[in-house]
Amino acid sequence: MRNTSISLDKKKMVSQVEKHMEEAQELVEQMELEIRTLTAAEQSKYRNHVKNYLTELKQMHKELQRAKIAFCDEVLTRDELFESEDTSIAEDKQRLLDNTERLERSSRKLQAGYGLALETEQIGADVLNSLYTQRETIKKSRDRLRETDDDLGKSSRILSGMIRRIVQNKLILYVVAAVIILVIILAIYFIARRHS
Repeated sequence: MRNTSISLDKKKMVSQVEKHMEEAQELVEQMELEIRTLTAAEQSKYRNHVKNYLTELKQMHKELQRAKIAFCDEVLTRDELFESEDTSIAEDKQRLLDNTERLERSSRKLQAGYGLALETEQIGADVLNSLYTQRETIKKSRDRLRETDDDLGKSSRILSGMIRRIVQNKLILYVVAAVIILVIILAIYFIARRHS
C-alpha cells in the first residue's frame, strides 16, 4: 500500500515537472518571437540568453527522461522484489530515493529556468514599451515637421505674391516716369517752338 502511494506521488511529480517544462518551452518560444522585433544590437544580446535557456531546458529534459526510465525500471524491480526473496528491499529504497532526488533536482532547475524566462519576458515587455514610446515621439516629430513644411509653403507663396507686386509696381513706376519725361520733353519742345 505504501509502495503504491510512493508510486502515485512520483507519477504526480513527474507530471508536474513535464507541465513546467512545457510552459518553459512556450515561454522560450515567445521570447524568440519578441526578440525578432528588437534592433540588431539588442537581438544578439538577448539571443545568447535564449540560447542558454534552450540548452538548459534540453539538459533538464534529458535528466527527466533518465529519471522516468529509472522510475520504470524501479517499478519493474519492485515487482520482481515481491516475486523473489533474493533481492534486497534496502537497495530498492535507495534507488527510489535516488530517483526522487533526481526528479527534485530537475524540478528545481526547471523552476530556476522558468524564473529566468519570466525575467526575460519582463525585459522584452519593457523593451517593447520603450520602442512604443519612441515610435510615438517620432510620429509627433513627423507631424510637427509636416506642419512646419506647410507653414513654409504658405510663407513662400506669400513672398512670391509680394515680389510679383513689387515688380508690377516698379514697371508701373517706370511707365509713369517715362510718360512724365515724354510730357516734359514735348512741353519744352512746344515752348521752344513758340518762341522761335
